[in-house]
Amino acid sequence: MDATRRGLLISGAALAPGVALAAAETSVDPTAPPAIRAHLGVTENPFGPSPAARKAAAKALEETPYYAWALEPPLVKLIAQRDGLQPDQVGLCNGSLEALSLLSTAFAKAGPVVSAQPSYATPLLYAERQGAKLEWVQLTADQQIDLPALAERARATKAGVVYVCNPNNPTGLLLDANALRAFCVEVSRTCPVIVDEAYIEISPDPARNSMMDLVRAGHDVIVARTFSKVYGMAGLRVGFIAARVDRVRTLKSLIPTHKGRPGLAAAAVCYGDETYLAGAKAYLEGCREKIYAICRANGLAYLPSHGTYVFVDCGKPNLQFQKTLASLGVEVRVFDSPRHPTWIRVGTASPPELDYFASVLPKALKV
Repeated sequence: MDATRRGLLISGAALAPGVALAAAETSVDPTAPPAIRAHLGVTENPFGPSPAARKAAAKALEETPYYAWALEPPLVKLIAQRDGLQPDQVGLCNGSLEALSLLSTAFAKAGPVVSAQPSYATPLLYAERQGAKLEWVQLTADQQIDLPALAERARATKAGVVYVCNPNNPTGLLLDANALRAFCVEVSRTCPVIVDEAYIEISPDPARNSMMDLVRAGHDVIVARTFSKVYGMAGLRVGFIAARVDRVRTLKSLIPTHKGRPGLAAAAVCYGDETYLAGAKAYLEGCREKIYAICRANGLAYLPSHGTYVFVDCGKPNLQFQKTLASLGVEVRVFDSPRHPTWIRVGTASPPELDYFASVLPKALKV
């Protein structure tokens, strides 16, 4: 992280007004000659952690010579109480990516992993490297996850697990809560359903849009959450799953390491902090509005997002356009999808980074 981004993170500065296909997510080559001045290829929250989380993490540094085992049960208990669960229905992980990767790999022993495309493929590609078979279902014409097609593919392939990212990454679109709930109930009768809710806290109605109630009801649904995105703690790596007791037990059997003390301490004081979440949500909405404005100024189509990113149609082959932007010091992300050859994902970032993106985009579009 460069000095500009680090300074903004510390200050929390406010922003100024179906065929199975090989899937991959690509980022700009980090060895590229030009220095990256706008890191828009990742999904971060430069608003940063809450004041309480910063203070707790700093205090925890005083005890870093010691393992953090004792900090895990209190955090598990807090999450369970807030979400109406039993403590043994909560499993901590190093960011939700760890749990998503390990569980996808484990469940794939019983059948393929079924997911929408494009979606957050990183954990699924990890599973594929461990021998898993992946089955991709294309989005609908309106760019939404095709739940009926996903359910049909799961049945036809005797899936080991179905993965749903909601809001979807990279589209940022939120599924209809009732439709998703019905889908999860149906599909979870035959295989576990993982619902990745990395950005759910900034959805219009998090309680309604979350599938946490299905976990409480005993369905084989695994809700994955992280403190990396909305809570601004990407560098502290704390996440959790909420699931049936046996699924939590499976995750615990797969994780070889313990969590870090600063992250656990920070998570324990900020989870569910409504005042902080309101501020973070406003900040991220401001970031998205700025990206929308940049797109409109350059005649680019985009999807309205509920995540910390915006899916943008650059009108050019996306891999080449990614390289063009990189040559100008801007990093964006490209998702492999046969129906989205001209789309890029632009992540929320600090105001100077978005300003820089705005300044070089017209030049990139002329190349």
